[in-house]
Amino acid sequence: MDFTLVIPAFNEATRIRATLDTYAPEMQRQDAILHIVVNGTEDDTESIIRTEYLNRYSCIKLTVIPEQIGKGGALMRGFRDADTTFVGYVDADGSSPPEALFGLLRELSDAPGLIIGSRWMPESRINVPQPWSRQVASRVFNLLVRMLFGMKIHDTQCGAKVMHRSVVEEALPYIGSTQWAFDVELIFHVRRMGHPIREIPVAWDDHEGSKVRMGHSALQMTLALTRLRLLYSPFKGVVHIWDRGPGRKLYQKRLERMKNIYRNNGK
Repeated sequence: MDFTLVIPAFNEATRIRATLDTYAPEMQRQDAILHIVVNGTEDDTESIIRTEYLNRYSCIKLTVIPEQIGKGGALMRGFRDADTTFVGYVDADGSSPPEALFGLLRELSDAPGLIIGSRWMPESRINVPQPWSRQVASRVFNLLVRMLFGMKIHDTQCGAKVMHRSVVEEALPYIGSTQWAFDVELIFHVRRMGHPIREIPVAWDDHEGSKVRMGHSALQMTLALTRLRLLYSPFKGVVHIWDRGPGRKLYQKRLERMKNIYRNNGK
């Protein structure tokens, strides 16, 4: 199968085995590539993959980046290295099973586009739901996305998406978030470039161990969304003033992360 699945992994020693035990056999059977991008990890994630899985499954590709570049940064690196026609990603917790992902892949047409897995459509099958606090936060975030961008999408944050590689290659140079707002930026730019986007219900189970810190991540995501909305509006000058002034230090760190992602070393 002409497909690369990217899994970003940061301190996933307690969850990566279950995910690989589920995904690696199916990816091997489908003759697809499973690319795990470990970044900034301080636990045994890399060691587990190297000693327990690399020799067992030829489909697995491992990239280790010493610095922490975030979920979005890891995905950008994985997409940059892919040489297949189709690419996709899932979270390291394996909340969406392989059959759900391949179901999304079957929905891709010959025309370049993006397929989004959704936990919030009526036909979605949720066996183990999120805690109510995360459900509320998810719905509030979705409302913010709808208000700022007019996206009629139920679930931008579900960790199950597939697309043509040409689409993501076109969008990546414009993406400025390497953290949790990456999904929204990707969808925003794919839509801005005129490519079709479809949302498909998926099977999904909540798994403990999320790296998202509700308060801190919510603030980061809100600032990232606000900046993106202003950047593509008549008020983009406000963003440039911010980047040259109070936001200069933060912006310079982001630029450095981008350089790290696109380096040819670290494989």
